Amino acid sequence: MTSNKRTALIVFFLMLLAVISLGAFSDVNMHVNGHETGVIGGLFGFVLACGIGACAILLALGLTGVVLAGVGILLFFIIAVVLGSLALALLPLLFPVLLIVGLVALFSKRNPA
Repeated sequence: MTSNKRTALIVFFLMLLAVISLGAFSDVNMHVNGHETGVIGGLFGFVLACGIGACAILLALGLTGVVLAGVGILLFFIIAVVLGSLALALLPLLFPVLLIVGLVALFSKRNPA
């Protein structure tokens, strides 16, 4: 079992133990913004808040991943354009070499097949 799974199970069982232990208390009332809230309402609010928080984290991570992937693709194209223009700029330096290679290939003896 990996460390992440073990940590998730420990947190899950601690939360489960906390929810089970709520039944041991006879009258638990919470006050939220001056209003009295019972155990069920408070537990529902807590679970709802955790769900909304988890969705917000997942959406933020997904959006961050999309942005970083877009930046990576943009950098790839920028590097490709820079290297392509560098190759085009150095092309005139390659003409003398290509002339010599072409003359050697033209005047070399070929064996007829």
